[in-house]
Amino acid sequence: MVSCVTPYIHVNSLTNRGDSATSNTMSSTLVPDSTDHKPTVLIVDDEAAPRAALIQILNQDFHILTAENARTALAVLDDHGVDLVTLDLKLPDRSGSDLLHDIKRAHAEIEVIMVTAYGTLQSAMDCIRHGAAGFLLKPFNASELLAISLQTAQKKLRLDQLRPVLTNSTTLWGPEPACTKAWQDLVAAYTTMNRTGSLSASHSEETSPLVPLISDLLEAKDRHLLNHGSRVSFYATLVANRLSLPIAEQQSLALGALVHDLDLISVPDSPVLKMESDPQIHRPDFGARMGRAMGLSADAVQIIALHHERWDGTGYPFGLREDRTPLLARIVSIAQVFDDLTAEKPERTSLPINDALQQIEQQAGTAFDPTMTELFCRTMRDQPPQH
Repeated sequence: MVSCVTPYIHVNSLTNRGDSATSNTMSSTLVPDSTDHKPTVLIVDDEAAPRAALIQILNQDFHILTAENARTALAVLDDHGVDLVTLDLKLPDRSGSDLLHDIKRAHAEIEVIMVTAYGTLQSAMDCIRHGAAGFLLKPFNASELLAISLQTAQKKLRLDQLRPVLTNSTTLWGPEPACTKAWQDLVAAYTTMNRTGSLSASHSEETSPLVPLISDLLEAKDRHLLNHGSRVSFYATLVANRLSLPIAEQQSLALGALVHDLDLISVPDSPVLKMESDPQIHRPDFGARMGRAMGLSADAVQIIALHHERWDGTGYPFGLREDRTPLLARIVSIAQVFDDLTAEKPERTSLPINDALQQIEQQAGTAFDPTMTELFCRTMRDQPPQH
C-alpha cells in the first residue's frame, strides 16, 4: 500500500525537466533555474514511526512520496519523477539491498540513501559499492540526515545538468580551437552554477577548481568510471608519499590518476570500463587533448596520454620504452591495472590483493617499470588489512 495521497506529493520533480533542452553552447546548457523546484524524495520503510520522522525532517526541502514495501516502491518509481530514495535495509517482501540493485538497474540516475537499524560495516560497504550515495544508522541524527539528503539531491541536479551535455555535445571532443572554447565555456558555466548555489558542489575544499567538474563528469557518464578513477588516484598517492614527491607533482598525480580515462566520457555506450582495455575505443591521446583543453596541468595531461605505455615499448598510443614514459604515468599504469584486477565487476570475480600483486610482479620489466613495481607492491602489502 502506498502512503502517497498526502499534502507532500508533487509529481513534477527535477527528473522531468531540463534533459531535452541541450545545446553545444555550454553556457546556455547549464543555466540556473530560478523557479522553486523542490526535489522529490521517496521514503521506503515498512514502519510508520520512521516514515513519520523522515517526513518531518525532509518536508520543508523536499516533495515527499512514501512506500511500505519494495513492490510498491518500484511502482512509485515507474509512475513518478523521483530524485532521491531513502531506503530501509529490511523490508517485508525483500531486502533493501536487492531493491537497491533493481533501482540502479531500472533508474540509474536516481540517488539512494540507505537508512537502517541493522547495518554492519560490510553491509554499508556493499550498498555503497552497488550505488548507494550514503548509509545512515537508526536512530538517525536529524541534521545529518537532512544534510546528506540535500547534498545528494544537489549532486543529482548537477549530474542531470551534465548528462545531456555529454550525450549531445560533439564540440567537447571535436577539433581545435572549438574544443578548447567548448571546455572553457563548460568550466565557466559550471563554476557560475556552483557560485550561485544552484549546483552546490560537494568538493569545495579541493585545491583544483576542476576537481568537482571532473568528478561530476565521470559520474554523470558512469559511476563506475568515477569509482575506478578515485581508487587509482588513492593507490597512486600512496606510492607518491613513499617517493616524497614535490607537492605540485603529488597534486598532478592525484588529479591525473582520477581522470586518466577521461576520453571514455565521449564513448556513446555504457558501461564504459569494459572498453578501457580496447585500444580501438579507448584513446588516451584523445583524452589528453580534452584534458589540455579544460586546463589540466602538463603532468596530469601526460598521465592521461601515457598510462597505457609499457616498459618494453609495446604499449600505446606511442610505444614509448622504459623511462621515456614519465614517472607519474608509470605509477598510474601499475595502479590502474591493480584496481582492474581487484575491483568487483559484474562479469567476473575480483582477485585477492596478494594474487593481484603477484600478477603485477610477474610483469615487472615487460609491462611495468621494475623499480616502481617493487615499490608499488611493497606499499600495498604494507597497508592495513581490509575487513
